[in-house]
Amino acid sequence: MTLATKSALALVLAAALLAAGCAAPAAKRGAAASGVVPSDVPAAGRLHGYVVARRHGDFSLAGGKERRYEVEYGWDYDQATALRKTFDANGTLLKTQRLNGAEFPLTEAERERVRALMRGQPALKPIVDRPGVVIWAGGFAYQKRDDPYCGRGSRCIHAIAAADDGDTAVAHAIVDLQTDRVVYPFYQPAEGEPVGKIHGE
Repeated sequence: MTLATKSALALVLAAALLAAGCAAPAAKRGAAASGVVPSDVPAAGRLHGYVVARRHGDFSLAGGKERRYEVEYGWDYDQATALRKTFDANGTLLKTQRLNGAEFPLTEAERERVRALMRGQPALKPIVDRPGVVIWAGGFAYQKRDDPYCGRGSRCIHAIAAADDGDTAVAHAIVDLQTDRVVYPFYQPAEGEPVGKIHGE
């Protein structure tokens, strides 16, 4: 191997090592830049699969004949999308449609996961653990197209922690059930200071 070849090889190795050394810090910076602190809750409680939100009967008229069917709405956590399913009177699936910006109520399992994520979020824990504080997680969907956390494919919910057995709001938070995390622990629903924020911390 000539001296020129050795020099060229050394330069290639040095460049490769430099690239590898820069890659890890870049990934760490990206993770830290998100600013989302994970909740201290068991991962086993994370929601998966298709969850039915509501179902109702409907009908249509064709050629003077009434046709009965069932319409179902739900969220698919594996596909990160809202779905509308149509079944005939015998329960056979006729059609599945993806929905954008759909808003429908949470199941009890979803509400409980919102509560658990809020209770396990380090900044919220000292607030929601106080006696007399309850968490309202009825399913106020929060979705904004340009939001880094609550855009398309998110299942963001606006939850409220309230003291005095639920009468006085002490914290608003946005929880994304799709990514299983509290993305805005101190959501500010109006002008002024964020509700529930402990100043000076």
